[in-house]
Amino acid sequence: MTSVSLFQFSLCFKSPRTPQKCGVFVCLYFWIFFSLGLVQLIGADSKENLSEIKLRPDSPSTISASDQIKNVFGKYSVESPLLQDWKDQNFEHIKIVKDNELESSFMFSLRRDIDGDRNKTWPQGKERQRNEIKGYQSSPEPMKAISSETHQIKWYLKIDKSFQINKQFCHFFQLKAVGTKNIDDPVLTLSGVKDRGKPQLQLQWWSLKDSGRIFLTDWESCKGKWLVCECISKYSQNGSIHFSVRSMDGEINQKKQLKKLETWRDGFSFVRPKWGIYRSLANEREKLNQEDRIWMTNFSIQKF
Repeated sequence: MTSVSLFQFSLCFKSPRTPQKCGVFVCLYFWIFFSLGLVQLIGADSKENLSEIKLRPDSPSTISASDQIKNVFGKYSVESPLLQDWKDQNFEHIKIVKDNELESSFMFSLRRDIDGDRNKTWPQGKERQRNEIKGYQSSPEPMKAISSETHQIKWYLKIDKSFQINKQFCHFFQLKAVGTKNIDDPVLTLSGVKDRGKPQLQLQWWSLKDSGRIFLTDWESCKGKWLVCECISKYSQNGSIHFSVRSMDGEINQKKQLKKLETWRDGFSFVRPKWGIYRSLANEREKLNQEDRIWMTNFSIQKF
């Protein structure tokens, strides 16, 4: 039908004085067909463009790191400690720095004895601090996934060579739900922790009735180098997570699969990613550095 319409359409222009040969109604049909096809094509392109969110720092820009993040992830996507002291107002918890390998990146910093968790006051024994960026209710749609949907999340992470951890939690990435209940525990984290006395980078996962840890690499071997991370999560009560981490120097190449995992719980509204440093200060605080930092860049979030 399309080839015939195109042929007859061409005849319309070749024989303007013989409308009986070109078929006026066929030409009219062609224009309708063509217009609908064009609308569908434009719609498909728009949908494809909206299916992926990308973030990387623009170092020559005069726009701050926080504002660049907010411009992509949303106005309330940055969760940094409040600066309480006026003398401290020049400290940037997230800033853009140059990088020899990737041109530029976002540097996340936390100070052990100064910074807290936004404006929250935690009771004794539950103290913690946070410097994270995230998806939230008003973020672009690819940042938020619901039941039966799949997230594909990629980013680059570099942990400072001097970064110290202890037995308490220290998360660099979270899949965390927003909802009415069963949202206290994350779905998954990428964490640095001393597990049974062994410092390591590991995955931690939770369901309603169970939780677990998966070793990725020794702590010393993962620091001071760029790690390319990818997390593919299918959300359902019988969901799955495929997580991979590889170093740009080729020394680390780990792929882990979690099958039949409860990645969607009753009470969830949506699941979103979080990146940065979120750690406990409850115990062994003295084993942490006075200041620690990580770098991140090349964020890519898709939803299917």
